[in-house]
Amino acid sequence: MQGLYKFPLKQLTAVATFSFAGLYSLSADVVKDTQHVLSEWISLEKQISEEKSEWIEQKEVLENSIEFMETEIASLEEIIKTAEETASAGEKKRAELDDKKAVLDESTDDITAAVDSYEAKIKELSATWPEAFKDMISTFLKRMPSEEDKETTAVTVRLQNIVAIMTQYDKFQSVVTKDTGIQDVDGETREVTTLYFGFAYAYFIDGTGEYAGYGYPSVSEGWEWVSDASLAEDIGLLVAIYDRATDAKFIGLPAKIVTP
Repeated sequence: MQGLYKFPLKQLTAVATFSFAGLYSLSADVVKDTQHVLSEWISLEKQISEEKSEWIEQKEVLENSIEFMETEIASLEEIIKTAEETASAGEKKRAELDDKKAVLDESTDDITAAVDSYEAKIKELSATWPEAFKDMISTFLKRMPSEEDKETTAVTVRLQNIVAIMTQYDKFQSVVTKDTGIQDVDGETREVTTLYFGFAYAYFIDGTGEYAGYGYPSVSEGWEWVSDASLAEDIGLLVAIYDRATDAKFIGLPAKIVTP
């Protein structure tokens, strides 16, 4: 009996040993695989955590960038709006200025035409003005531009010049003006005192009180001067009255109206 059971026991032992070894080997592989999986899982979790952290940082940067860009866009929109409003106001102001310029240009054209007319008339009349008056306004006469210089002379300057001449003209026309100067009459040159009654008539007398006469505007040019010694006493008295050297009184002297 012992021999009968001996062999099977050995076989059983061998089978058990083999089974235990196989089970041990299988468990070691599972553990090893599990450790590998856990290692990979931990590594993956770490990677996910790092990427999540990096994403959070990038998200904050992006949100800040978006907020900044939104602020910039709003600022640019405000600038564009202001610029459009300014441009609109500027265009409106420019249109108003263009209208005013058109009116001023038209007015300037009218003024320029009037100035041209006055200058031409002054040049025409100046030929009949006495030298005493032309000496008074000689500076203004010289300032009157020639035809070539009109384009380069401001119309305001030309107008001021005309006003100055006409002011002196009105003054000379409305008062008696005394002038002392050289007079050429009948081929003789003498220093005489002349009283001008505006631009209508004048009487002259020299220092001796013997050479005297009268003058009036010429129908062609300048003044006509006529000597008349018989008028010397009355003209001398007239000058004395003007100088207030004697009392005023009526004096009979020849005169006539001449239209140049």
